[in-house]
Amino acid sequence: MNIEKQHAKLLKLQAKAEGCLSRDEAQKIIRKADKTHKKLSN
Repeated sequence: MNIEKQHAKLLKLQAKAEGCLSRDEAQKIIRKADKTHKKLSN
């Protein structure tokens, strides 16, 4: 994936994380964001 797409994905995940109510859902979103951030740093 290209860099712009990864940044857009991180922004979407951030918006989802702010709106979630359960801890489990937040942890799942954080794991996805970490994976995306790792791809960006490579």
